Amino acid sequence: MEFRRIEYFLELAEKLNYAKAANELCISSQALTKQIQLLEEELGTRLFDRTTRSVSLTEDGVLCKERFSKLKEHYDAAIADVENAIRSKNHIVRIGFFAALPKNELVNPLIHMLSSEFEQIDFEIKANNMDGLREQLKSGETDLALTNAHDYEDWKGCEIVVFKTVPAQIVVSSKHPWVKEGKKKITKKDMAEADILLLEKRGPYEFNSFYGRVKAKSRTIVPDFDSMMIELEKGKRYAVFPMVFNDAQHSNFVCYDLPDDYLFHFRTMCACRTQKASAEVKKIFQFIKKHKKDFSF
Repeated sequence: MEFRRIEYFLELAEKLNYAKAANELCISSQALTKQIQLLEEELGTRLFDRTTRSVSLTEDGVLCKERFSKLKEHYDAAIADVENAIRSKNHIVRIGFFAALPKNELVNPLIHMLSSEFEQIDFEIKANNMDGLREQLKSGETDLALTNAHDYEDWKGCEIVVFKTVPAQIVVSSKHPWVKEGKKKITKKDMAEADILLLEKRGPYEFNSFYGRVKAKSRTIVPDFDSMMIELEKGKRYAVFPMVFNDAQHSNFVCYDLPDDYLFHFRTMCACRTQKASAEVKKIFQFIKKHKKDFSF
């Protein structure tokens, strides 16, 4: 039995929706259906009752979900233990960072400080988007994450050091109609009649988050923050983020406060999954926590 099929089964058992589960697994609904059929053939039983309107677990499906979930937990823990042991032996620590963070004020000084303090460790530094950093940290692909995170994000299982907390703002180019009209305040009605820019995510935007609730005339998805800044420069759309990004203070943008109903904050922070981290990673994280006041921007 391929473990991959067990992972597919668990995702579908959680979502109970072939399209959503397939999207999360980055495969087609047809491929997922085929893999579930093969698993059912191997086990000699149906795992799901499927109609045109709903998907539900059979009695055997419930049993498999319970037992396979425990198996997946042991599998993930074993992989994490092996990776941590190898990294500890080779003295490698992987740090993921959001590329738009202030480099001269935060990223570069922090990496320099860590390299000087822990000379025996080889730091692997990789950039990613905010959504990707959270997933990579939780999956064990990185040891530490430097990022911006909004109030609604789920960082359960991670310990966090916050460098700065700032409110999210509406950001537009000086060429945007709102600026040309001389608007001093943006309302929910203004936002609902305009086009918002959103960063592409691996999964859907959280339903209770600003990005899940905000009403807009249309939504334009961009692959990364650099693309968002380019689109903003055109003056046709708005975005919502905190102005704590690299070179943002030198850019030709205008910021507005969000309406009260939409108000939320971003934290510029370092996150670590301490329960599954190696001793070296924990030591580095505690060092960052101790020296967080050294980084003001």
